[in-house]
Amino acid sequence: MSKITKITTQKKSTNRYNIFINEDYAFSVDEDTLIKEHLHKGQQLTTEDINRIQQTETRQQAYLLGVNYISYRMRSCKELYQYLQKKEVDPFIIDMTMERLIQEQILDDNMFANAFVKDRILLTSKGPNVIKKELMEKGISPSIIENVLQQYTREIQFEKVYKFAKKEFRKKSKHPFKKRKEQITLTLMRKGFANDVIASAIAEIPVEMDDEMENEKLVKQGEKLYRKLEKKYEGYELKERLRASLYQKGFAMERINKFVENKCDSM
Repeated sequence: MSKITKITTQKKSTNRYNIFINEDYAFSVDEDTLIKEHLHKGQQLTTEDINRIQQTETRQQAYLLGVNYISYRMRSCKELYQYLQKKEVDPFIIDMTMERLIQEQILDDNMFANAFVKDRILLTSKGPNVIKKELMEKGISPSIIENVLQQYTREIQFEKVYKFAKKEFRKKSKHPFKKRKEQITLTLMRKGFANDVIASAIAEIPVEMDDEMENEKLVKQGEKLYRKLEKKYEGYELKERLRASLYQKGFAMERINKFVENKCDSM
């Protein structure tokens, strides 16, 4: 039999205790383990008792790791499981730790997902499709995702898309109106918004194509392309390649034809 001869509080961590058996330091435990195992000076311990105490402490340390990880921000079950794996916690202990945290309502995928969506709506310009993908990567079930995304209403999406697109249209750009509209639409789709929401919002923005500015952009880019293409082509092929290049940049064919004919026929 072994006997606990002394129990001392650690200097750097007052909730941890050093256990001395037969006058020699044996191991340290968390306060929770000390209470659960009713450890006290003079207590007689068998080998089985010591093994049980150390197992209790192992579970407690895994639990504290989990609590500390969650304390910085809410985590999904998948995130916590992967974190404890990286800390080389035994899979059986991980399962026990997660079960305890779930029972204590510290770990809750539904609560996590709900808060996650609220934050994304409030703090980012991301649309529901991107948020859905992020939640799936964090291991949230499809049913929970579908439920929590209901708070991201079409009205909120419309407002975000409208605000973003209006700001982008105000920026100066070398691209023609049509190309600019396509770029903004593509950016919003990458952000996770549906095409019908994007189209509806953009249609409400009070912006119109400025014919004079559109022609200025075409002439500027047309002259640049012409100087480049005339080094390799001439005649009909030069015209067609110039037309194709300007069309790819988003200019209307009517404007392109007028520029090409005036430019090439004058040379």
